[in-house]
Amino acid sequence: MHPRNIYRDGLDFTQIAAEYPPLARYLGGSNNQTINFQDEGALRCLTEALLHRDFKLKIKLSDDRLCPPVPNRLNYVLWIQDLVSASRYMEMNQGTTARGIDIGTGASAIYPLLACTLEPSWEFIVSEIDLLSCTTAQENISTNNLGKRIQLVQSDEHSSTLLPLFLNRDKTFDFTMCNPPFYSSVGDIARSGEAKLQGPNAACTGAQVEMVTSGGEAAFVGKMIGESMETREQCRWYTSMLGKLSSVVEVVDMIKSHSIHNYIITEFVQGQTRRWAVGWSFLDIRIPDTISRIRSPNSTLSHCMPAHNTILQPISSISDESLNDTLLGILSSLNDVRIQQHWKESEEKQKWKREQDRDASDIAAPGAANAAIQTIQAKTRPDLLVLAHRDTWSRGARRREKRQVSEAIITTRPGEGNKQPEQEAAASLPVEIGMACSIRIRGADTNTNVDVNEDGIMDVEEQKEFIVEFEWRKGWDRGLFESFGSHVSRRLVSSPRG
Repeated sequence: MHPRNIYRDGLDFTQIAAEYPPLARYLGGSNNQTINFQDEGALRCLTEALLHRDFKLKIKLSDDRLCPPVPNRLNYVLWIQDLVSASRYMEMNQGTTARGIDIGTGASAIYPLLACTLEPSWEFIVSEIDLLSCTTAQENISTNNLGKRIQLVQSDEHSSTLLPLFLNRDKTFDFTMCNPPFYSSVGDIARSGEAKLQGPNAACTGAQVEMVTSGGEAAFVGKMIGESMETREQCRWYTSMLGKLSSVVEVVDMIKSHSIHNYIITEFVQGQTRRWAVGWSFLDIRIPDTISRIRSPNSTLSHCMPAHNTILQPISSISDESLNDTLLGILSSLNDVRIQQHWKESEEKQKWKREQDRDASDIAAPGAANAAIQTIQAKTRPDLLVLAHRDTWSRGARRREKRQVSEAIITTRPGEGNKQPEQEAAASLPVEIGMACSIRIRGADTNTNVDVNEDGIMDVEEQKEFIVEFEWRKGWDRGLFESFGSHVSRRLVSSPRG
């Protein structure tokens, strides 16, 4: 489960019922501390209770439409939050409005409702093919006063899966979300091992239009991939949830078959249930491994994982200040490389800002939020953001540089301008960024080394273990990022650090 998911520690049904009395009638089991997960009414009431208690949302759930489990749906929304934040890492104003698309929003419209509650500046355009679901979704949007931020469009069987994009070609979007129909046929539902496994544990609600599509979920997402070849950069990240492990493999193969090389995979775990999400982009925005890769994939998924965008270098130093000075010295010695300080928002700062937006009355006095953020920043060190146009650090690059300077000196005739060869070379640099990489020093354990000299005097030295984290943020040339990370890591390891 996502680390920010408020349901990570499980559900206290007794406490939930105390705060949402309609759930009390469904309590049972030992000491009335659980509910019957085969009871459709209990599941609907639980979803209503969690949305009411934790998000102040009031929704209508139809008896014959899917009842979305809140913890599972929240996982997807939190991952999208991370994706949007990482995609905007290099932007000056990261708090501007984000636009999302929910493909097949369903009767509950739970994804845009949750996302707009967590992120007060976000907006959505959502699509739905089923008329009854459309009507109920619009009612849920209006009931929660989100009609200005969530626009609903009705699609049909002939519509594009990415209909909101094609209807709004003058707008750009940050992401798509989708929970596609799971099965390829009604018979597939009956034969599904998933259904047999779920049977004793949970009631299955939902209409055929929500659960069945020709070719199943992989084919549905495959259609999204094909259509995205036309809309391309109009949306930063195209994403979809998947319910079958085999579908992840199929979808990744389809992404690669369209020569799309920038893609991401994550996994959502809730109890015994696993779901996955896959995303792809036509931009050169790179996402850290913590968001773009499954930490410990099984053998089926291991060969599907995207390449690493994160390099971790363990290193010892007497302090982070000493290590940071060494790092700055190395970076400053590189030619044609720009270095900037970058305050990446910490989890603590992000949480503070979200709580401030959701309940301004909790702020004790004007300026309290800014004071708290300044306190947080005082305890942390900014990232170093490195911008490079090209490789100037490898041995081959340095040899080429010397050769070009020598040739420029030889071919320059007397009286032909005043520029130095180095200035000529710098002036010819391309203006675009070839690579952007953030570097962060993370603290770890402290080791104490004790040496005894010839006079029997002990010399005690504390060495701290750090991790230097290189994150690829932007660029098309993976080799450029890997070469840079490797070069700086080698020099760090071989440098004295006090």
